Amino acid sequence: MYRLTVFAVITITAGSAYASGVPFFASPDVPDYTAKMIVRDAYDAKGDRQRVVQHHNGWIRIEEQGNEETNLSYGHFFKNVVLRATRRNGEISSFEVRQVEPSQDYYGITEVRETDDVETVGGEQCRWRQIVRRMDRGESSPLWMTCLTEDGIEIATKVLFSSGKVMSETRLTDLRRGPVPEAVVRPPTQLLEAGTWLAPLPRYDDYTPNPGDFEAELVSHRSKERLLRHYPWWLRQRDRGDGSILITVWNELEDQGLQYSASKGERMFEAVRSSSIPSPEFRRFDEDYGMVDLREQDRLLGEDCAWYDRTPNTADGGLRQCLTSDGIPLIDDHWSGWGDSERFNIVTLTRRPVGMDEMQPPRDYLEPAAWDISPPY
Repeated sequence: MYRLTVFAVITITAGSAYASGVPFFASPDVPDYTAKMIVRDAYDAKGDRQRVVQHHNGWIRIEEQGNEETNLSYGHFFKNVVLRATRRNGEISSFEVRQVEPSQDYYGITEVRETDDVETVGGEQCRWRQIVRRMDRGESSPLWMTCLTEDGIEIATKVLFSSGKVMSETRLTDLRRGPVPEAVVRPPTQLLEAGTWLAPLPRYDDYTPNPGDFEAELVSHRSKERLLRHYPWWLRQRDRGDGSILITVWNELEDQGLQYSASKGERMFEAVRSSSIPSPEFRRFDEDYGMVDLREQDRLLGEDCAWYDRTPNTADGGLRQCLTSDGIPLIDDHWSGWGDSERFNIVTLTRRPVGMDEMQPPRDYLEPAAWDISPPY
């Protein structure tokens, strides 16, 4: 079973990276607490956001309210683990977690610098520290700052441009020290279950059976690929010669699916189950968003196919496929203007019933114990 030793925070942009992770801990003996905070981003037109941070025995739960969604983070600073989820209309709609070797963690902390700058925030006194990350190189790097109380509670953060101007910051509005139940900060283990993300959406009753199920194997000069279809679901498992693996499961009609990837020193799991009706151009794990007939034909394994551009109007990369009359790709041509093109040709094809139990990664890949988040904490 693929196994790594340490987690790292998933980040979206430099401005949100520090704010979206767990608070900084200088020591493991920080007391239980609940903190209410305000988050400000210099270039966020939506304005300030409310954040609630709860801590118990090293584990943190963060809830941040947005206009249409709630962002949740569960993490442990000394385990270097953060699991992030988004909740819409009362249901979890997306999730992501990443595990990485420290030497490859772009945002890993390499140094903490004490300062003499003391401030009172939300009625609590704290001392500022500078966090130095592996990504920080040169005078143009941002400055990451955290302000800790005497008993180690982070009550303010800020990320500064190299000019000193604030990029983003969080500040305490209310702090209550006291017991926090373990169940509150425990990451929901069902977020790592494939069935959570592949469960039917309400609109499934509207589906009309269309293309038949099949299993196929395709190969390129450096990879092999297993492809399954159980309409409207697809599974693609790509194994490379360097030992890396990419498993993608997606619904061709909905913004619903999951992806598991693993390579040397890093692995990641992300999933989405959105009840909002997606645009044809956006399904998170689908590689195509068009169907332009290229008016060319091919033939493999005794099957005829027609060529289509699945990513029209792209300039630096895309996907072209040679499809049979029932939509099976005999050739997958992933082209890139950056010299990383890869063409897969089909080598086996079996039209057969495919069950939903086949349309997910191996259970061992997603076990909470493998990600170091199993209870007891």
